[in-house]
Amino acid sequence: MELDFSSSYLFLFFRGRLQTIHCRLDEGINTYQYAMECQTDWKDLHHLAYWEILWCRVLQRDWKQASVMAQKLFDENNWSKATYCYMLSSFIFEDNNGSATDDVVSLYKRVPELKIRLAGKSIPLEKYAIKQCEHFLAQQWVFLPGLELLYLMNGFYILAHDPTKLNATLDIVNNAINDLVFCHQNDRYYIDSYGSGLLLRGVLLHFLHQYDEAHKAFDEIIPLAKRFDGKSFLVPTAVFEKGLIYVGLKQKQKAIECLQKSLNDYKDYQLESRLQFRINAAMQTVKQMDN
Repeated sequence: MELDFSSSYLFLFFRGRLQTIHCRLDEGINTYQYAMECQTDWKDLHHLAYWEILWCRVLQRDWKQASVMAQKLFDENNWSKATYCYMLSSFIFEDNNGSATDDVVSLYKRVPELKIRLAGKSIPLEKYAIKQCEHFLAQQWVFLPGLELLYLMNGFYILAHDPTKLNATLDIVNNAINDLVFCHQNDRYYIDSYGSGLLLRGVLLHFLHQYDEAHKAFDEIIPLAKRFDGKSFLVPTAVFEKGLIYVGLKQKQKAIECLQKSLNDYKDYQLESRLQFRINAAMQTVKQMDN
């Protein structure tokens, strides 16, 4: 007897993931929603779909609907209330065109209070979120927090399937950098915001195959190391991203130099373990170049 899995939650969930990975975002959202309709007994499984729909909405820059999903996760899931609260506040902030409304300020203030420890250790994403909240509360503003989260979740790899979306996102980043330079130079964390903008610009330029311009953005970050707030991930990440360009161009020696520099020359920065995983994966790709 042939089994039919077409209404299986997990089958549909992974179909939605494939659609999302190929930047077929509306299809992915519809599949996740259908998966939830097919499985109503185990509500906790719906949280997986909420998470994926959230990132589909971020990729679409539909901040209002992204905040709806973040609110659902915040209300129903206990993995990391601080992370969900930070996402919710950031998406509302983006939807408000960067306006620090009372509800946004209130949510950013809540994030540090919600921090937890798992197996005696802090969640790295929570520590990142708390540092971002410090920046926001000090200057009532933070640089494109939704897009920086998308970068940290490797979402730009999905955008790479759609050059139109890549170019539109690059325009947003460039406009935000221009606004930053003209309107926020007196902010306490101006340099950190500027470095974040350069990082996003460089990654997008890389995916658009504008390699020289991407290197230029990353090279502008590296000399600013001592001016960034403590434990900033911007410099090691910029060096790593330069290495990824060389990996893609099959310039093996230059790739190794950048990847090893990123791995060995920088310690005790935010999201260090996340970047180290990415470095090790890139090193495996380099090792296979001669095979």
